[in-house]
Amino acid sequence: EALTVSTMPLYHSLIITLADMPKKEVADMLKKSCHTIFDNGGWVRAAENHGVRDLPYRIRSPYSPEESRYQKSARYLSLYFDAHPNTKGDMELALRLNEKVLRFNTFRQYSVADEVRSQQRKNVWNERAGVEVAPRRPKQKKNAWMDDDDKSQAELADFIQRHF
Repeated sequence: EALTVSTMPLYHSLIITLADMPKKEVADMLKKSCHTIFDNGGWVRAAENHGVRDLPYRIRSPYSPEESRYQKSARYLSLYFDAHPNTKGDMELALRLNEKVLRFNTFRQYSVADEVRSQQRKNVWNERAGVEVAPRRPKQKKNAWMDDDDKSQAELADFIQRHF
């Protein structure tokens, strides 16, 4: 069964690169990751550059010269995409082979709030391709006391006392 964009899982990939990496190389790395996702039938929802930040601890860069082996600051990037789970592995392989990438981690988005936030971002890749990605339907979660709109304050107070 083929996965469609609305049924593919939404992923958030956090990428940490060298701080002195030129912006052209950063853009090329993101383009390569996006093309890997596109080639396997996925969609990129957003790409963000969080800028250069101090690291919480020193990270060893195995490919840097000896005098700059330990990194104290790095560039943080985020990539939000819908893709088949096998595509995630292909994209991570490309990041693993890039010697300017210090760390990366890909998370599957489970929160409805995260999905809504990712839909509000502008995505230049889909705009340039002229593609309209349909928004996802939010999952409905019911609270026990919100089944009826006309619950009284007394019932609400009683519910809070019993459960909290």
